[in-house]
Amino acid sequence: MQKMEKAKISSDDLLKFAEMTGMIDTDDVLEQMNKKRKKEILENHPYDIYQGAGKDTRWRTHVTDPTKKEGRRLLCRKKKEDLLEDIYAHYENLEHQEEIRTDQMTLEDLYPQWIEYKRLHTTASTYISRIDSDWRTYYLGTEIAKKPLRKLTKLDLDKWAHTMIQTYDMTRKKYINVQVIMRQALDYAVDLGIIDFNPMTQVKVDRKMYRREKKKPDKTQVYTADEIKAITDLAWKDFQAETKDYRLSPLALIFQYQTGVRVGELVVLRYEDIEKPNYIHVQRMYRRDSHEIVEHTKSDDGDRQVYLTEYAREIIDVAREYQRTHGHDSEGFIFALDGQIIPQRCINSLLMKYCKILDIPYRSSHKNRKSYGSALLNSGVSINTARQMLGHADEETTLKYYCYDQTMDADKEQQFEKALKPGISFTR
Repeated sequence: MQKMEKAKISSDDLLKFAEMTGMIDTDDVLEQMNKKRKKEILENHPYDIYQGAGKDTRWRTHVTDPTKKEGRRLLCRKKKEDLLEDIYAHYENLEHQEEIRTDQMTLEDLYPQWIEYKRLHTTASTYISRIDSDWRTYYLGTEIAKKPLRKLTKLDLDKWAHTMIQTYDMTRKKYINVQVIMRQALDYAVDLGIIDFNPMTQVKVDRKMYRREKKKPDKTQVYTADEIKAITDLAWKDFQAETKDYRLSPLALIFQYQTGVRVGELVVLRYEDIEKPNYIHVQRMYRRDSHEIVEHTKSDDGDRQVYLTEYAREIIDVAREYQRTHGHDSEGFIFALDGQIIPQRCINSLLMKYCKILDIPYRSSHKNRKSYGSALLNSGVSINTARQMLGHADEETTLKYYCYDQTMDADKEQQFEKALKPGISFTR
């Protein structure tokens, strides 16, 4: 005869069956669980339990109490058993209060704890500053931030997300940046055991809901080749005249056009970074907010080998010769005098000055970097090589934000004529 297959029985069904048949006594199980819990409480109780001497032989101990100056209060009982019961009751009340606090915790309550946790997982302090700015703009004081996390539903978050997109006319990029707080804070709440799952993961937004992000006009994002040449001429004259407090800042500005490095990377470049002929290793940056030099770039992909043009190498030689002949110790920095690096604001100040002289629109030093990337692509350098020189993780970023036409309108018209010339003439 074949053996009967064992039925698949749940733990709850098994427990009910054992109770009904008298195999176990649930009251006895509960009593054992209580004993185990009380034992754990006493083992973790941080204060001594002791009996008084002399006339006062009461049993004593302390328990935590944040309302007291010393952060604790005294418990006294004639019998030790009564004192132990008070200890058990104290911890059970703490657990109950904690459960109430957890049940009522909101995003506003959790945010300070989450942002500190987030800070531990990034080296980009500017990223944390941007998140904090988004928190104050889009979350602080709002209904969604004040609702208990355990009561947040997928429908709540769906309405919140779509309302925010429409109210602020958000692009997809802007929405993704802003919703990071909600999505990651709720992930953190799951890790803490405050909620069982993150309902934000269920929220989907159709791409049609976002404001279409138009690419900004070329003239607002990059300098033309003629403008760069004119700015370079003014910078050389400034350097030769030695009229600036930071004498090497005009050279640094020209160097940025030649390498596309970020200003925070530019001011802390060292001679030792020239690790192989014609290339410089970009591997550190200056943090403007904390005023410190860190041995990494904005991202992992930002650590890169950048090609040094003949002109860039000439700038380095000129800077080194100036430091030598004027007796300045650079302490290894290419654009420093006596170890004093150039403040980042100097680069933008120079740009403002030169743009005013040339009567052209001012564009920030970050636009020098975009000008560099656009020059590479417009000259036929491959997108992947341009991406590597700029320190981007993907080609999409390079094409979307660093590819602009630097050609003047008159030159464009000539290009159109040349490209579309049919090769024959109309006879009239």
